[in-house]
Amino acid sequence: MGKNSLLKSTAKTKKKTKPKAAAKAKATPKAKAATKAKTAAKAKAAPKAKAAPKAKTAAKAKKLAPKTKKKRVSMKELIHKKFDTWKPDKLYTVTPDEKYLKGFAAPPFASGSEEETRRIKELLLKKFDLAEIKASAEKAAEPEVSVSYEPPVDTDTTVSDPMEKAMKYLVAAVIVLVALVVGSSMINKTKYYMNGNEGALEIWQGRFAPMGEKLLITLPGVQLPETIKDVYLKKDVFPIVFNYYVEKADTLLEVSGIPDFEGIKNYLNRALPYAVTSASTEAAYNRLNNIELMILLYKVDVAAGKSTISDLKDAKRYLNEAERLSTDDLQADMINQKIDDVDKQIATLKAKQKGVKSPAPVPPAK
Repeated sequence: MGKNSLLKSTAKTKKKTKPKAAAKAKATPKAKAATKAKTAAKAKAAPKAKAAPKAKTAAKAKKLAPKTKKKRVSMKELIHKKFDTWKPDKLYTVTPDEKYLKGFAAPPFASGSEEETRRIKELLLKKFDLAEIKASAEKAAEPEVSVSYEPPVDTDTTVSDPMEKAMKYLVAAVIVLVALVVGSSMINKTKYYMNGNEGALEIWQGRFAPMGEKLLITLPGVQLPETIKDVYLKKDVFPIVFNYYVEKADTLLEVSGIPDFEGIKNYLNRALPYAVTSASTEAAYNRLNNIELMILLYKVDVAAGKSTISDLKDAKRYLNEAERLSTDDLQADMINQKIDDVDKQIATLKAKQKGVKSPAPVPPAK
């Protein structure tokens, strides 16, 4: 027992001493490395310590060196100085993600049932009028007055104002009265009356009023029609006035000598406003054209009779105007014949004038 216990205790001591020795062996390289690092740091610090005096001498040299004065910039130079706009060498651009774009799909702006989607679309596309919004805002700003009352027994909920009713009836009566006056005035204006007065026919027309007449025209030498009426219409009266002025124009044409063309045109122009039918209007215009044609032909004869080139040119101008007024082939042929005659007279006169101006030929010497 004693030997065994002694052997065990010695083994334990051996085991305990071995780790300590190993730890010491491991610690020795680390200590060596630490000493090496310290020596290296000292070696590096040594040049720095030497460089410090050099830095101090450079700073002293800078202080002792003369300072260069900067040129002062004036306010005018600052104002007029131009600064160029800075531009980067390369503009920044974002490279799109193609994979993301390929799989991108815009989400729907409305989801739900078809009816709900349609309702949201209508709300989004609805147009608003600023005038209506302003009017509704002003209306909302007005104070609302509420009146509470007990309804009558006969369940009539409207409040009747006797004065308001009277004003409404009065306005309605005035409108009806004005309509009756205007209607009766228009009807009265379509009425015509004829009276005989000392060998002349007086034609009266109703005024633009419910009653009354005014004298329209007096036709001397015209008798009352055989059928006498209390009231005549426009179609009964106007043809009488139209025929009166046309007959006056025809009377001036039958006068011997040179007709009074201006008087004839005056009567025809006065007859035109009383032409009721298109046939009578066309007849009046045809007479006016014939009178104008006769005046032009008369001027042609007067100008051609003077036998000068300038007068003959005036005659040709009158004939060209008359050609536009011709209404049938007979008149057109007559006017063209006169134009040819005038052209021949002009050519003859020009030839005569040329022969007079040119010297006679000298006969050759023998």
